Amino acid sequence: MAKLVGHSSIVDQAAYSPDGHRIVSASRDHTARVWDAANGFPVAKLDGHTADVDYATFSPDGKRIITASDDHSARVWSAANYGMLARLEGHSESVLYAAFSRDGKRIVTASFDHTARVWNADNFELLAKLEGHAEGIRQATFSPDGQRVVTASDDHTARVWSAADGLLLAKLQGHGGAVETAEFSPDGQRIVTASSDGTARLWNAADGLLLAKLQGHSGAVETAEFSPDGRLIVTASLDKTARVWNAAGKLVTELPGHTSFVNRAAFSPDGRRIVTASTDHTARVWNADGHLLAKVEGHEGPVHDASFSPNGRYVLTAGYDGTLRISRVITFSEIEELIGR
Repeated sequence: MAKLVGHSSIVDQAAYSPDGHRIVSASRDHTARVWDAANGFPVAKLDGHTADVDYATFSPDGKRIITASDDHSARVWSAANYGMLARLEGHSESVLYAAFSRDGKRIVTASFDHTARVWNADNFELLAKLEGHAEGIRQATFSPDGQRVVTASDDHTARVWSAADGLLLAKLQGHGGAVETAEFSPDGQRIVTASSDGTARLWNAADGLLLAKLQGHSGAVETAEFSPDGRLIVTASLDKTARVWNAAGKLVTELPGHTSFVNRAAFSPDGRRIVTASTDHTARVWNADGHLLAKVEGHEGPVHDASFSPNGRYVLTAGYDGTLRISRVITFSEIEELIGR
């Protein structure tokens, strides 16, 4: 296990570069930092934001980094020399999320000012302003083809927009609480939402019709994510569990064992394993049918984020103790090799 030390406050989120060689982390110390994924050594400090950095991620080609901050801006940085390329300004409240489209040509930002914005990733001009939500927007993500954006809002709805002109295409209504996350399925045909009302919901992305209500959690659902093949969904809840559902919204298995809130659950790149991050100071690795494979310990506070490396061999965790950890986890192919011997 490698311990990545350098931030002076809580690390809320972190992400691998597409090639798995670097890591970027977002912290409440007003900075993002880049690390060598092989040894955990610091590579660069992205300094310039004047408030908490809520989110940071690489572009699909790994050549740029985008950060979202409570200072009402997002910033784009070179992943070669780590200089700032652009400051995306215009939001009037915290920018909670920012991401590139899959082709890297557009950027979307989500803000507590009730709007999301789409930007040209080459010249950084504003392309569209997504207006209509009555409360803050926590997340905004592109469809796989980059033509649509789905937003998740505290106004209890998610909405689907045209990325080209900001036209509202569908309103996903029915949740009884804030919508924490919303994402498209890998084929772009469905959307899954997670809500503080204790449910996740599955929607038709074309017309916004409800396909299934994922019920069973006894606390707020913090995240809901599709498996890479779109056949499964994993949800993370404040009821101390994660759950796995099939594409029809039926419960497949429950992942019990954490002793406090589960803040995130994510699939491995091959879809055969799941990692969960918990306020109980641990992360856990499971196979997709619910068997516990490993427990990641060492953080001295809640673990807010956890994800797999692109090759599936490592788990990256980000914690309230201001550190990140890289933990080696055995893969199914390695298990099969051992059994084969």
